[in-house]
Amino acid sequence: MVMFVKSKSRGFTLIELLVVIAIIAILAAILFPVFAQARESARKASCLSNNKQLGLGIMMYVQDYDEMYPCNSWDTPPLGTTETDSRDPKFPAAFNWMFKVQPYIKNRQILVCPSDANPKHWSTGYDNANPASCDDAWGIPTPISYVANPQLVGYGGWENPNGCFGDGSFMPDWGLTPRGLAGVPTPASTYLVGDAGRSNGMESWWINNTRAGNYMRIYGQSAPGGGAKVDTTDANWSARLKNNGIFRHQMGQNLVFGDGHAKFRPYTKITSGDDWQDCWHATEGVIPREY
Repeated sequence: MVMFVKSKSRGFTLIELLVVIAIIAILAAILFPVFAQARESARKASCLSNNKQLGLGIMMYVQDYDEMYPCNSWDTPPLGTTETDSRDPKFPAAFNWMFKVQPYIKNRQILVCPSDANPKHWSTGYDNANPASCDDAWGIPTPISYVANPQLVGYGGWENPNGCFGDGSFMPDWGLTPRGLAGVPTPASTYLVGDAGRSNGMESWWINNTRAGNYMRIYGQSAPGGGAKVDTTDANWSARLKNNGIFRHQMGQNLVFGDGHAKFRPYTKITSGDDWQDCWHATEGVIPREY
């Protein structure tokens, strides 16, 4: 006679399930920041590629235009292209260096950093008005994450008093006229273009908007002026430096230098180039001089 023994299957107890869930939660807490860092590293690499292409495009422009950097236009001429968000070729533009190098890069997407939360933020000067008027002349009719150094990418057309902004005869005194490669003592140490949140240029006094490229996106106001000196004198700014979100990439930004090369710089190394503002002897920066 054959006897059948009924086997009993044993399931998980509640305690065992809770232990497994706890282990998974611990592993997730450990790994999620690692995944986030890996994702940001990829974005930083993509942004650096954008900067390298911009640097290459600008250097090609320099070779074709008697070694002169592209310049913005104080007399705000029409862009003359429909390849903008406004689709208006008559859009009057003061900030137009990015369109002057477009024939060399042929891609507006590289003007956008993947770690820029909002490249259409008001601080970029984004404006797609159609039809546009002189009220929009400071606008940029394309999403953009990068700004140029006006010490290198200055303003042309300042002799024309009939533009949107009238007479710009003060430009030479301000050192903001067009500049050539030969006029920069140390192009490999002078910033040309890079991550920033303030559309009116990478000015030395406002260098903290480059040191913390997403600051204006988060707080809706400019970072304090005065360079790195305010790291220790402005309590509010000092506290906000602990917020990693104000930086585009892992406590720093990507920059193109005056000779066209691009690299990542931690915010502690990005300077105005003015020793008084930076509180140390600068070896690089916005101001073109012998560092």
